[in-house]
Amino acid sequence: MFCAWLQCHAQNGVQWKTLKQTQRALGCTNCLWNGDSVLFSNETNIVRFYPGRRRADVNRCTVWLNVLPEGNVSNGDWRLSAIDLDFIKLGMLTATNGEPKHLHVMLDAGHGGMDDGARSRPPLVVSEKHLTLDLVRLVGQRLEEAGMKVSYTRTNDVALALDERSLAARKAKADIFVSIHANFSPNPQSTGSETFVINPAGYAGTPEGSRARGFQIGNANDYLNTQLGYAIQRHLALMDEKVPDRGLKRQSFFVLRETSCPAVLVEIGFLSNVSELLKMLESEWMDTCADSISDGIFEYASKVDALGVAIREKREREFASKKAKAEKDKLAKVENPSLEINCVNTNYVTGVQSEEQELDAPITNRVEKTVIEMKPTEKVQPAVTNVSPQSIFDYYSKR
Repeated sequence: MFCAWLQCHAQNGVQWKTLKQTQRALGCTNCLWNGDSVLFSNETNIVRFYPGRRRADVNRCTVWLNVLPEGNVSNGDWRLSAIDLDFIKLGMLTATNGEPKHLHVMLDAGHGGMDDGARSRPPLVVSEKHLTLDLVRLVGQRLEEAGMKVSYTRTNDVALALDERSLAARKAKADIFVSIHANFSPNPQSTGSETFVINPAGYAGTPEGSRARGFQIGNANDYLNTQLGYAIQRHLALMDEKVPDRGLKRQSFFVLRETSCPAVLVEIGFLSNVSELLKMLESEWMDTCADSISDGIFEYASKVDALGVAIREKREREFASKKAKAEKDKLAKVENPSLEINCVNTNYVTGVQSEEQELDAPITNRVEKTVIEMKPTEKVQPAVTNVSPQSIFDYYSKR
């Protein structure tokens, strides 16, 4: 019986949740399997998973999972990774808790100066650096009108190194960092927006060929990153239902892994798609896009406190469970000193080997050692942070 439990919950070094556990955690009264997808729903939320795919839909917004779901619904062994369930439950389905907080937002217009970024094909040549700067100004104007403090990594056509952008956010003691870009693809038909946040430690990013990394500075805000990225992408996807929603994705871009506050990177559309390029050059489209990004930030600002409460409650449950288990094991040894208790810990992430952190450290920073042999990966030395005690990161990590 123990072997069956271990197979269900720790296969391939990933902690799993069954279909019933997923339904209960999401608070969904309905569960429907139609042969193509499994759908969980209640009065407020609709969450859909596709067997054999990392794609999921959360309230009609595309979200890419960290781990491919396994099993089959018809066979009764379908399962979802615990980390993906946590990100959806806490980072995406957190209830709104009132008026948006007045945050300090650092806006980053991608590229600049000698770095044009992506460029559209002739005869209509448009540089990404100009488009992103125009959009950043529109977003900043809307945030300031709503009472938020706004800082910019650049306000004109100047070149900035990647570490300068992350450093600017730390020096300004920003609450969130939003980097805006325009996309490009060899396929001229590629279209749509997508939003990136850093992938959790030990998990590969969404794009094919991405590799897993150890813990980075940005991983301290995994739940907040998810909440911010999801809110922005959800609003961008509503701009035009005819345009594909490329979804919330994960990748370890420099500005995401080296920025100490919650950070996202937004790709608003493809300069390589002529039709989409022409739209992006319209002032009406740019205004709508600026509204969508701003609305995503406002949504995040209205939920961030509720997420803080949810994280704190989760930590308390984890602490109580761990304490109860320790007391039970201690009692068992006292009652029967000759009894050897062999426990298999399944609370780990494949390929990550780090010491257990303090109990009040960020949740995703507490990873157990594994005994799984992995090929050595590049050792990454993160930049030194200088985080203000008043920043959101410190607020949640020390409460």
